[in-house]
Amino acid sequence: MRYIFIVISSLFFLGCSPKYKIVNEYIAPQTEAGVVRLGECQKQYGSCKEVCKANFEICKTKAHAAAKANFENKMQQYLVAQERYIDDMEMYQLEIDLMYFDGFGGYGYGMYGGYGRYGGFYPHSMLMMGPMPLFRPVRPRKPSLQREMQAAEMQMCQIDCGCTKTYDGCFISSGGVLKIKRICVENCPK
Repeated sequence: MRYIFIVISSLFFLGCSPKYKIVNEYIAPQTEAGVVRLGECQKQYGSCKEVCKANFEICKTKAHAAAKANFENKMQQYLVAQERYIDDMEMYQLEIDLMYFDGFGGYGYGMYGGYGRYGGFYPHSMLMMGPMPLFRPVRPRKPSLQREMQAAEMQMCQIDCGCTKTYDGCFISSGGVLKIKRICVENCPK
């Protein structure tokens, strides 16, 4: 019990702690050569982002094709699992029915007058009760093409191509100053 209290209280305090965001502040170079070099850095950054975006779109197309092929396979598996679920659910319901059967003509309405689902209270009715079902079958989750596509994109494609790191290095080499600031965005101390 003490451990539960510790976990809950630590989650409470973590939820109230301030949240910060890291922001880069760029101070442009002061020299003429630095300004020219900075222009080259910005052109390189723009072309890097365009190439990265084009590569991402190509990867996304491949990922969607792979997801569609995988979706067909998962749909077949789902149909088999759904059939198994229906059979397991029927067996589960049969076990429930057998468990509550009192052996005297019905479900607790026999010769000794049981009450509801719990069967009669005569000793013979306890002998007729079957074992309690161990678990209720779990319904299989139907696959979604949208989810498959998103998972394939996340697994196969990379959005960040390192353009920002390259630009930061170029910016500093051109004579600019890069300041990294931590700004509070939520639950800030006063």
